[in-house]
Amino acid sequence: MKMIQAVLDGSASPEEVEHFKQNMDQCMPCIETYKLEKSVKAAMQDKVEKKCCPQSTIVDIRAKIGLAFLLLGFIAIEVKLYHILFSC
Repeated sequence: MKMIQAVLDGSASPEEVEHFKQNMDQCMPCIETYKLEKSVKAAMQDKVEKKCCPQSTIVDIRAKIGLAFLLLGFIAIEVKLYHILFSC
């Protein structure tokens, strides 16, 4: 099942794809699973509406991520200071 998913999503190496193709014909459950997964993936790609994300949304997300990292940095410094001040 993992190999079928890797072949379908393109993450399998060329060698893995070739090995899969050579051995798939010998395994009826593999053939059926491959056909089913491929048709499900194709159906989902046809149904999903692809839209561009507005630039304002991208800027907002990046700003929130930056703020989160800044807050995490302050928390890390604060924890380090508490450790230095209160450890014996």
